[in-house]
Amino acid sequence: MVLQRTLAALLLLIAFAALVLSHTFPFLDDLNELAETAVVFGGVVCLCAGVSLWLRKAPQRPAP
Repeated sequence: MVLQRTLAALLLLIAFAALVLSHTFPFLDDLNELAETAVVFGGVVCLCAGVSLWLRKAPQRPAP
């Protein structure tokens, strides 16, 4: 469970960085539109994966 939360936090951090970079930094203006779209798409994928990992429940153990 701790590993899932750590990985989820890392993915959410990557997603946040990608989305912030895509909107604030001017160096993306030098990239073509396909590269900008790839950065945003990668951020969205990381966001979705991070949220799904964060909300995943631990497997239930059967009662003894």
